[in-house]
Amino acid sequence: MSSMSRRGAFTVVGAGFIATFTACSSQNKDAAPSASASAKATSPSHSAASASATPSGPSFKGELKLENYRSSGEFEPGTQEHPAQHVPVPVEPAKLREDSVEGLYAFVTYWLATLNYMLLTGDSNYFTNIDHTGDYTTIADFMQDMYASETGWVTGVQNPLTMSLDTDHPTKDEKNGFYIWKTTMKVNRESAVYTKTTNRSQPLPEVFKVSSGVVSGQVTAHYLEGTWRMVHRAPAAAGASASAQGSASAGGENK
Repeated sequence: MSSMSRRGAFTVVGAGFIATFTACSSQNKDAAPSASASAKATSPSHSAASASATPSGPSFKGELKLENYRSSGEFEPGTQEHPAQHVPVPVEPAKLREDSVEGLYAFVTYWLATLNYMLLTGDSNYFTNIDHTGDYTTIADFMQDMYASETGWVTGVQNPLTMSLDTDHPTKDEKNGFYIWKTTMKVNRESAVYTKTTNRSQPLPEVFKVSSGVVSGQVTAHYLEGTWRMVHRAPAAAGASASAQGSASAGGENK
């Protein structure tokens, strides 16, 4: 693949990633029985009938920050001369696979950390091991190929993507067991994709087609077979979804 076509392909892949992550649930109209299938959008009256509840406990509102990483040296940001060096490896939180709100928080935090690690190294193993739905396989494969071929890499800060939880707790749909948590994702303006053969950099917000660098959405996840799964869209429960806007892995819009 030529450098120009690869750069264009990355833009398509990046935009596709954001499109998946910000799938606007109010426009999801097709319901299906599988856990990762789409759900029908519902009216406020239907939402009330879905018997959603907000779990109690300590507040988790704010920016997600993984506590533990495994380091091999001082982190060096990627530049036009070289990819990032000594990128800290995310360490699984103790409650990652716990069926609780704390477990969900640990899961989303670790998911984001492994995504950033993949963007900086091309190593998708940690990310794909935690992302069981396969919704982000395209960007994982692309990043792995780009780094393996040494045709480009992501430059800039250690966390190209940051995410904040907008509410103290998620909302749980008691009928289907899915949790929904409103979020805000930011794409760092200091991060860019460098293409070696053309010696050009493209800002990451531009790659992801997020001009403002800010994406509003919501995480939807459920606990199945001993682990959490972030799904693209939640299934309908008794003909209704957990919220008036339906649900998606991060349903929302770019600000």
